[in-house]
Amino acid sequence: MTAIALELGLSGNGLAKICDRLLVPYPTRGYWAKVYAGKDEPQVPLPAAPPGSNVQVVIAPARARSRRPRRRMTREERRQQIVDEADRLVRAEGAHAVSMKRIARELGMSEAQTYNYFRSSAELLAEIARAELVEMNKARLAAGRQCTDPQMRYTLTTLAYLRQVAQRGEVLQQLLAVAEVRAILRDAHEDRRTANRKVLGGVYSEAYKVPPQVSALVGAMLTALSLRGGRLLARGKIDLATAERLVMPATGGGTARMIDRHGTRS
Repeated sequence: MTAIALELGLSGNGLAKICDRLLVPYPTRGYWAKVYAGKDEPQVPLPAAPPGSNVQVVIAPARARSRRPRRRMTREERRQQIVDEADRLVRAEGAHAVSMKRIARELGMSEAQTYNYFRSSAELLAEIARAELVEMNKARLAAGRQCTDPQMRYTLTTLAYLRQVAQRGEVLQQLLAVAEVRAILRDAHEDRRTANRKVLGGVYSEAYKVPPQVSALVGAMLTALSLRGGRLLARGKIDLATAERLVMPATGGGTARMIDRHGTRS
């Protein structure tokens, strides 16, 4: 790499960056030492060019004039650009297609620069998962504002959750299938579930005089049922209509029985 780069008027690192962007394999550090020691490795076949790239690329010592007008991005704009590109790759090719090298190549930046915004591809995927969860939660909150009765509100938010899973569940399942992503989100997920249990306990206690520990326990059980239905829906095991038929009667019946048995209806 060093010898060829010198002929082209580039540094070895500069030539390596060009190869990375174009998916051109090249000898890694220590390769020639292995060859000289008699441990030759098979040559990696040249893959197809990345989408949108020219088959022929001219490399010259002088910097090529940019064909696009350039504007210096703010840090937040660049960070969002990285997230958007990763999101596009997840939806088009799956979570496995996202790597810092691939993102850098697609955006025309160095791989080292991407690490100024995210420490790993798992952290980047977790950011996409958070955004999906935020949008799902917005839909649930909007559904809950349609009425003031806690029992009906719980039913509407559960229904909104299932419908959001039908729209976003496939992407979320891909992201949460990555162990590192699950680990990053675990603490926040548990904090959110604990907070929801406390809120649910307080609401049913105030409205129906149900002991908070009872409503929290019933809420945890019904939430587990809803999540199970959501996972089956996201994985394509059942459709939305089936998920609603399985989950909604249990949700409505469970809260009604809890109120009749442990509380009072005013």
